[in-house]
Amino acid sequence: MDFTPNTAVLQAKMQAWCVNLLSIPVDAYKLGAIIGKGAVIQMVGGDALAPDVMFVSGDDRKIVTPGAIRGAPLLAIDMIHSQTPAPLAAALRTRYAAAHVLEYWQIEVDKGRAGLYQANAAWDYDLIEADKAGMHFSTAIVELSFPVQWFLHQPDIWTMMAYWGMIEDLSE
Repeated sequence: MDFTPNTAVLQAKMQAWCVNLLSIPVDAYKLGAIIGKGAVIQMVGGDALAPDVMFVSGDDRKIVTPGAIRGAPLLAIDMIHSQTPAPLAAALRTRYAAAHVLEYWQIEVDKGRAGLYQANAAWDYDLIEADKAGMHFSTAIVELSFPVQWFLHQPDIWTMMAYWGMIEDLSE
């Protein structure tokens, strides 16, 4: 995919914001680690995946090695462009499902939209729509729920922490 300089900046900002979003509950509850760009999931058979962000639970820390993640993280996130061809986006989902990644997000960085997918029993992904209140409830990080509109408006870390009741909301 051909990223313009502006799209590359949006990608970097969204990636950093997703790391913050996930790190708040993961660090607060000591659930594991959030790993950013650069880490590679090494699948059996030599295939490799390089998500922009992933979550590895503390119970699975043995899969994190110096050369690669050797096993499936519970959550992987790719930053894509809204013009990514549908077959390419679907192929990515198929590859992550084959790697047994429980939850997978494809975020369109230029539109602030996300496709949030969770694996079913056959290791295919089902698109998980927000509930009636506009909330997403993560399967990979049970403590994580948030309004899906956050992908578009990306609140700061203090707003997110206040939303989850981790700090007092000083804006009131």
